[in-house]
Amino acid sequence: MKQGNTKKKIAPIVVTILVILYMLPLLGGILMAAGLIGDAGGIALTFPLLCWLVVGGAVIVGVLRALFQRLREIDGGEEEDAKKY
Repeated sequence: MKQGNTKKKIAPIVVTILVILYMLPLLGGILMAAGLIGDAGGIALTFPLLCWLVVGGAVIVGVLRALFQRLREIDGGEEEDAKKY
């Protein structure tokens, strides 16, 4: 791995970490509202809460998948191909 590649990987990693740090408290709040964790008094796990949990989890999985794809592109030198267009 070249030094230039390491610098190019910093931004996608930082953005991924920030998105996950943003989503985790939101998902935790939903779980608390549903009464699955903590002592929030809780309500039943309703369909809308379940949907929000699935969507939030999908965001985290999608961001991680995009990160790994981007890191492979950087290692393969594909980021230079985009400059041609």
